[in-house]
Amino acid sequence: MTEPTAAKQWQTQQERGTPFLMNLLTWVALHLGRRVIFSWLWVIVFYYFLVARSPRRASRHFLRRALERAPTGWEIYRHLLTFAQVAMDRIYFLSGQEHKFDVHIHGNEIFTHYKNRGCFLVTAHIGSFDALRVMGMGRRSDALPIRILLDVEHNANIMQLINKLDPQLAAGVINARTPAPELALILSEAIEQGHLVGVMADRCAQGERSASLEFLGSHAQFPTGVWQMASLLKAPVISCFGVFSGANRYDLHFELISEQLGTSRQERAQAISNGMAKYASSLQELVRKHPYNWFNFYDFWQDDSAPHH
Repeated sequence: MTEPTAAKQWQTQQERGTPFLMNLLTWVALHLGRRVIFSWLWVIVFYYFLVARSPRRASRHFLRRALERAPTGWEIYRHLLTFAQVAMDRIYFLSGQEHKFDVHIHGNEIFTHYKNRGCFLVTAHIGSFDALRVMGMGRRSDALPIRILLDVEHNANIMQLINKLDPQLAAGVINARTPAPELALILSEAIEQGHLVGVMADRCAQGERSASLEFLGSHAQFPTGVWQMASLLKAPVISCFGVFSGANRYDLHFELISEQLGTSRQERAQAISNGMAKYASSLQELVRKHPYNWFNFYDFWQDDSAPHH
């Protein structure tokens, strides 16, 4: 299978911002408040909009698909600004200040059915996964027992922030670069213990197997690893998207993708294909409604760049 060139592009991107800048913005956010940090972001992002050609170009290409027309400069700036706002809100969620937000939850009745049962939460680089904090993740006796699968090396700044603001969550992070046999064992134990394993299922790492799915008018590559693991572990798969809706509002959307991805080896391939298609369809619908929440600032359709009409 040919390795998607888009994987090389996003994995070679460096995290934006130095540790000093991140620490400064964190201090401002925690001590001076959300209004002050957001007023700073308008200026910081405007400078970024002027000098960062690659993310600006990626935003334009994406918005052309999502809006089905050429985006304006203001819309591209708004896209980058939304990303910065959500990134800063992570500070408040991780530090236990979820009371600052008006969060609406859709589909959370799923968790009453799967209480004490391990599941995979498949999400994407859209909006905020950290908004799950409002459901008590990691802080109360009724908290969702969640583990995050994350490329620790590629997300060093994010890991530093998690370690600083929520050591308990950091201790449960599973490094995506763990050798495959050991990673499978860790995930198996997490599912057996009733944990929810949160996985970004929209980006292919270099060397990772993928499937081509229709998404916003063209085919894009989506990783298959999490789906194969969920099938082998006979774990339910639930999609989870936290959308920033403006001001201090977030909307969490949960949907059952599959109770079990196949009951036999013969059924697995088709069950995985169906599950991935349902995930991509739900993601596409949400992206069309909330295009500024899409945070993949590279050519997601690099191998098939022209929309099909």
